[in-house]
Amino acid sequence: MNFSQFKQEFQKTSVYHYKNEVPNNVLVSVIVQTFNHEKYLSQCLDSILAQKTNFNFEILIGEDKSSDKTRDICIEYAKTFPEEIRLFLHTPENKIWVLNNPTGNFNAFYNLFSANGDYIAFCEGDDAWTDQFKLQKQVDYLATHPEYSFSYHSFKTIDEKSLTTLSAEENNQPTFNINSYDLKTNKYHPLLLTICFRNLFQQIPEEMINVINVDTFIISLLGNHGDGKFLDSIEPSLYRKHLGGIWSHSLYEKKNRSKILTYKNLSEYYQRDTNNLLKKHFENLAINSYKSLIYFQLKKFSVLDGSLTFTEFLKFKYFGK
Repeated sequence: MNFSQFKQEFQKTSVYHYKNEVPNNVLVSVIVQTFNHEKYLSQCLDSILAQKTNFNFEILIGEDKSSDKTRDICIEYAKTFPEEIRLFLHTPENKIWVLNNPTGNFNAFYNLFSANGDYIAFCEGDDAWTDQFKLQKQVDYLATHPEYSFSYHSFKTIDEKSLTTLSAEENNQPTFNINSYDLKTNKYHPLLLTICFRNLFQQIPEEMINVINVDTFIISLLGNHGDGKFLDSIEPSLYRKHLGGIWSHSLYEKKNRSKILTYKNLSEYYQRDTNNLLKKHFENLAINSYKSLIYFQLKKFSVLDGSLTFTEFLKFKYFGK
């Protein structure tokens, strides 16, 4: 699916492009997706604008009609930095619904399709970078090592509820180079905040648009284009966690259902791509996640809630509709 096809299928109302003076010859596009990030957005944008590079880069901000002052902050930054920032103002009518919930997928993919850089980096509106040479280091490595599809580094987690910080060592982020097969199969999953990757997404699989775990899909697709390089010379970025700890029963179920959908769609994508090995791999991951969800529901000594039945589970083994 290209950008025109994406807009034709999903865009209900026009997206407002705030005026800018960003040059066309940018090497990197930094994608910022933001919604109700009033408390953190300035730190995020300042950390990107502070990057020291010998190349031009653009910042693409997708603002999702926040209920706080996030949009005002975005507009103020766009006015102040017209040569660096391209601001897209979105409306709720364009939201893509997945598993009966509105998502930020339209915002995210609109940014991704709009990126002009040869390389892409992500920073959510409530996260921040800490190394002023992050982009330079990542691009320098990729430019001289074509066998890698992306480079990545470590991060620290800030838990807003418990006010604790997890060090780079305490996170599940891998700290080594990852081969392409392990990326394709999602054995290892670097956080998108830490990644700088080659812009390979002029076409986006429709299966990826209708999932919540878009980052899982992106990592697998990048694995088809090379390995992942870990750079330990980059200071850890800041990743903000708002849940504050243990998943509730409801959130655990939503998380599992989201994983099931992602694995199912990855399986369907690789089936269409005639890669039977990966098709079967993600089919098995989806089935195992179904089993975990059923076990979790039964463990609560309650009947299934009606949205998932054993019959559906058995059908899923054969991808029945």
